[in-house]
Amino acid sequence: AHFISTRHLHGLFQTQGTTVSTWIRTRRLDRCRRDLLDPALAAQPVASIATRWGFVDAAHFSRAFKAAYDLAPSEYRATH
Repeated sequence: AHFISTRHLHGLFQTQGTTVSTWIRTRRLDRCRRDLLDPALAAQPVASIATRWGFVDAAHFSRAFKAAYDLAPSEYRATH
């Protein structure tokens, strides 16, 4: 769609010291974090928010979120 090769795309991210998959995961986790803090979404289960942003495995999401923010998603929601 952007007329660049996969190799070139990966090279662009490498110069920034990251990978495409890491960049995507970081953005997804940030979107989940924002949704967990949104009062309008307080009734939404954590797993539902994770699924909305592309995390199909709740356990994997929980581990990734905790690694990024030092709290489990439900703890993060409760303390913020």
